Amino acid sequence: MGLLNEKIKEVLQSLAPVTIFVLVLHFTIAPLTSLQLGQFLLGAFLLLMGLSVFLVGVDLGATPIGIHSGHAIVRSGKMPILLMGGIILGFLISIAEPDLHILATQIEQLTGGSLAKWTMVIVVSVGVGLLVMVGFWRIVRQIRIRYVLWLVYGIILILACLSPLIFHDFAFDASGATTGAITTPFILALAAGVAKLTTSKHEDARDQFGLVGFASAGAIVAVLAMGAIQRTSAIGAPQESATPIYSNLFESFRLVAPSSLRDSLLSVAPLVIVFFLLQISVIKIRKRDTIRIYLGMLFCYIGLTIFMIGVMGGFMSTGHILGAKLVTGDKRWMTAIAGFFLGMVTVIAEPAVHVLTQSIEEVTEGAILRKVVLAFLSIGVAFAVMLAVIRIYTPGLHLWHILLPGYILVMIMSFFTPDIFVGIAFDAGGVASGPMTATFILAFTQGIAAGVPGADPLLDGFGVIALVALAPLITLQLLGLISIIQANKRKKSRLVLHEGLAAEGKQAIDTLASDDKSADVERRELIRSLGHEETLASFEVDEHDRNE
Repeated sequence: MGLLNEKIKEVLQSLAPVTIFVLVLHFTIAPLTSLQLGQFLLGAFLLLMGLSVFLVGVDLGATPIGIHSGHAIVRSGKMPILLMGGIILGFLISIAEPDLHILATQIEQLTGGSLAKWTMVIVVSVGVGLLVMVGFWRIVRQIRIRYVLWLVYGIILILACLSPLIFHDFAFDASGATTGAITTPFILALAAGVAKLTTSKHEDARDQFGLVGFASAGAIVAVLAMGAIQRTSAIGAPQESATPIYSNLFESFRLVAPSSLRDSLLSVAPLVIVFFLLQISVIKIRKRDTIRIYLGMLFCYIGLTIFMIGVMGGFMSTGHILGAKLVTGDKRWMTAIAGFFLGMVTVIAEPAVHVLTQSIEEVTEGAILRKVVLAFLSIGVAFAVMLAVIRIYTPGLHLWHILLPGYILVMIMSFFTPDIFVGIAFDAGGVASGPMTATFILAFTQGIAAGVPGADPLLDGFGVIALVALAPLITLQLLGLISIIQANKRKKSRLVLHEGLAAEGKQAIDTLASDDKSADVERRELIRSLGHEETLASFEVDEHDRNE
């Protein structure tokens, strides 16, 4: 119960700002009906309990599976096993990611079923598996992360030129959605295990960061490749957006329950099966730990089911309704301010962000305080969400108009930024785009797009996750550059101080050896203040001997 209470506090910390935001709008400028408000509150409660139980399952089951699997493939010492393990484990853990299921459901609904939910989930997961394999290969070969990222994003640029615009939105949103509550800790556990193959402690610490960033890039590559193959003929026109009418509070939740039960089972079962096969063949662990892992995966299934029911039954639809209400009420300026507020408080309240900021403070040995990192992150994400809202109102402004210069800047910065900050920055993209972004904020921007005349819910409604995931790449690399500047300044100051003290000490010692007695007391005090007590003592002994 202690672990569950801890997770409830973490999720509540993330959920509270969104809940307060909805209640403020409800009682001021965008009132909801009693049924809509009730559905939101019930959905928020189910999200709170479901995600909390799910995260308990991740700690008990999914993360230990990642640790044991990483150790197993490391002990094999064979590159083919390592690479195959990266593909399989990356694929299976991505399939179980709740945020990816939410995004894929949204895409299926807005494309009229032309792009099915499971098609999207499987394609993204294949890309994640492939790039996790590339990340393993990079760690073993000890290739600098920036070189591999330049190559991967060069491929992404080529694929983006060949795929329709709508797939740009899907691909970059998927990159943020796929690295969420279960994928991020699992992949970090794998990276920690595989990084032990390197011989240097410095390399080991550095290589533990960046694998989540490769997983995100894998989602982009896979979806853009699918777009280049399918082209526009595979995507149908978006359905007309209409608020469904329910007869009672629980009807919407009852309708989504069967699909949530089925999809959650399909998400968790493959990972359990693979662990069972590894356990009977490769992994040797105690029976008690085995039971604990299976119990954790059961919690993952129960929590994921409750989470999906809460999100799809009432929580996410409220974001869509409020976005549409603000637009129809001719409060466009309010939607931009609301987006800024949502982006800022969501990141500040995200528990995983606090873990990241603490890690950065420890890595830099206090040179960059976690409060500074949190401020940079929250402001960056706040502007990202606001920019996503402004993009909806601006005709002809496509997502690639923002992402292309943004990622060019990121690649240029990576040339000058320390490798460890490059890895942390790309990992942080998945941390910043957490459950609240993939659910409420995404629905909020889609509601705005549905209400703006001339806006396309497909082209304009998606993209907010992509922009949120981009913000940490810039802000954290900027902090990395600041850390270099600060370190150089401290080093230069210490060098100048050391040289100055050495020169003054030499002069004082020379004058002490002279016969001038008029300033004897001052010299002695000067030498003592400069830390030359031993030299002073030796001169005092010599002087005593001469007097004798």
